[in-house]
Amino acid sequence: MSEPALFSSECPKCQHERVQPAYARDELQQLLGSGAEIEAYCGNCDEYWSISVEERADLARSLQR
Repeated sequence: MSEPALFSSECPKCQHERVQPAYARDELQQLLGSGAEIEAYCGNCDEYWSISVEERADLARSLQR
């Protein structure tokens, strides 16, 4: 397993950016490559959601660095 890759996603309920620590770098690359959903979570709202297309693009760019 590779190192964790932190990214943030905006909670659709409270509209706050939440850091997502649950994924390893290689896991995110695999999910992005396959087009699978990437799920985010807000502990304050106890809410799960799929990250947006824009967040996926930002994440893909950050993983290429």
